[in-house]
Amino acid sequence: MNIGRLDKRITIQNRRNTVDEWNHSVVSYATPQTVWASVNFRSGRETQSGAQQRVNVDRVFFTIRPNSNVAVTDRISYGGEFYDIESIETIGRDEGLRLITTKRDNDE
Repeated sequence: MNIGRLDKRITIQNRRNTVDEWNHSVVSYATPQTVWASVNFRSGRETQSGAQQRVNVDRVFFTIRPNSNVAVTDRISYGGEFYDIESIETIGRDEGLRLITTKRDNDE
């Protein structure tokens, strides 16, 4: 992995499930770390949900240095947008991580 290509700053946000005062489950995100990454935008696709609502889904690959504090329940903040982590791939012999993410245009 060429670390010179890790030229973008991304924020990895950990998902937290808490309970509010009415005993409802609430999802929030903590921001524990900002790391250097390379960003590779892949082609988007269009899908349809049950009510014929169209949702654009963009796939983006983020490559970072090895990090044991990243999970598939986390999300990435980059460029004012949020990307859900779908899978994490190890590059080589623990040279780095490839985070395969999606960005949806309707925040679902």
